[in-house]
Amino acid sequence: MQAEHQEVMSAYAEAEGHLRAGRLADARRTARNALKAEGPDARLFLVLGRAHAAEDEDDHDDRAEAAYREGLEAFPDDVELLAAYAELCLASDYMDHPARHGRGAQLAARVRELAPGSTQALRVEQGGAGLRGPKPTSPSRTQLHDVRLALAAFGNPAVAAARARSRAEASPSDDRLAVLAETLTALGRPGRAPLRWLVRAPLTTALLRGAWCVVLLLAVPALHLPSWWRLAAFAPLPVPLVLNTFLRRARTRAAVRPLAPPVDPTAAPPFPALPPVPAYSRHELATGVVVLVAVVASGVASGIWSYRQYAAYPRYTVSAPDRFQGLARQDASPVQALMKNAAPDLSDEGAQSFAYVYGPDPDQPALMMWGETGDFHDAPTDALGDFQSGMDAAGFPVHATWTAAPGSLGGSMRCVSYEVANTPMVNCAWLDKGSMGAVYFADEGQTHEATASRARAAREAVLHWGARGGSEV
Repeated sequence: MQAEHQEVMSAYAEAEGHLRAGRLADARRTARNALKAEGPDARLFLVLGRAHAAEDEDDHDDRAEAAYREGLEAFPDDVELLAAYAELCLASDYMDHPARHGRGAQLAARVRELAPGSTQALRVEQGGAGLRGPKPTSPSRTQLHDVRLALAAFGNPAVAAARARSRAEASPSDDRLAVLAETLTALGRPGRAPLRWLVRAPLTTALLRGAWCVVLLLAVPALHLPSWWRLAAFAPLPVPLVLNTFLRRARTRAAVRPLAPPVDPTAAPPFPALPPVPAYSRHELATGVVVLVAVVASGVASGIWSYRQYAAYPRYTVSAPDRFQGLARQDASPVQALMKNAAPDLSDEGAQSFAYVYGPDPDQPALMMWGETGDFHDAPTDALGDFQSGMDAAGFPVHATWTAAPGSLGGSMRCVSYEVANTPMVNCAWLDKGSMGAVYFADEGQTHEATASRARAAREAVLHWGARGGSEV
C-alpha cells in the first residue's frame, strides 16, 4: 500500500508540474494513465479536470465536468474537487449551459458547508461574485492589496515578510499567502524603499507622475524647448515597470514552489483567510480619470500650441528710410528696377517683394537690397546656401562664406564675399518665417562681424513689426 501511495503521489506531482507549466496535454495524459494504473484518486481527478478547463473550449469543459463528476462519485466530500467543479459551473454561460450554471450555486453551498472560511470557500465565493458583478480581481491588484495591508500592519518590511512566511508555511496550499510572502521578501531587501513607497501610496505616485507629464508637455511650447523634450514625460515610467517586474517574479516563484501535501478539509485553518480585495473606490476611479484626462488634454494642448508656434510668422511692414548710414535712397535708379525684375516671383504664395538702393550715384549704388515678405515658415533651412551657390556658375568668383548672427529679427543669415568685374562685393542673405532677402555692398576689407552688422542694420531699417518707418538711419 505504501508503494502504491508513493506511485500515486509521484504521478500527481508530475501531472501538477505539467499543469503549472502550461503543458496541459501532458498533465491530462499523466493523470489519465495514473488513474488507469492505480485507480481513483481525488487529486488526479482534480488535475485532469483543471487541465481540461484551462483550454477554455466547450468540448474540454464537458470533459472537465465529467472528470469532476467521476471524482466526486468516489470522493463526494473532497473540498478541492467540489470547489473546482463549482468554479467551472459558475464560469459557464447561463444561456448556453443553464443546467451546468445552475449547479454552481449548489456546489458553492456544499463547499461552504464542509469548509467554512477556507481558501476554497473564499475562492468559490469570489468567482460567483465576479459573475454577478465586476470581474474577479486581477492577480497584481490582489498582490498589491495584500502587501499594502501587511506593510501597514507591521510597518517594518522584514517583520512583515517573516510573518507572511510563517503563515504561508502553515498553509502551504494557499497561493495568496505564498505570493504575499515572496513579494514582501523581495521588497524588504536593501535599496528597495522607493518600490515600497510606490506600493504604500499608489494614488500619490499616480498624481505625481501625471503632474510631471502635464508640466513637461506644456513647458515645451511655453519655453520654446525642442520637441524631443516631450520624451522626458516618460522618465517616471521605468519605476512602475520595475515594480511590476518584481511583482510578476514573486508570483512566478510562488507558482513553482514545492507541491503542498494533501489538506484535511475537515481541519480548521491555522490562520483566518486573507480578507477579500475591495473593488476600486470612487476616490481611486476619480483619481485615475483625472490623471488620464489631464495627461491627454495637456498632450493635445502641447501639440496644438507647438504647431501654432511653428506655423506662425511675423507680419512685417516694409518702410525704407530716406537715408541709410549717410547714403540717400535712389527710388529712380535703374538698378532698383533690375533687382525687382530679377527677384523670384512669389506672389502666388501671398508674398510681396521690395527692392531699394542707396548711394550718391543712381547708376552705381553703394548698397542694394531686395526681399520678400510673407509666410516662409516652411522654407528649408538650406535655402540661403542654395541661393548663393550659383555665384561661381554665374562667373562671380567666391572668396569666403560665413554664417552670421541674424540680429533682433531672428531667423538665419549667411554672408559671402565675391568679385564682380574685379570689384570685391559682399552678399548677406537672410531668411526667417516672415521674410527673406539679401543686402549687397562693396567689400571694404572689414571683419566678418562688421560686414554682417551692416547687413543686419539694413534689414532692420526696412522691416518693421508695426507701421513705422524713418527718414534716416
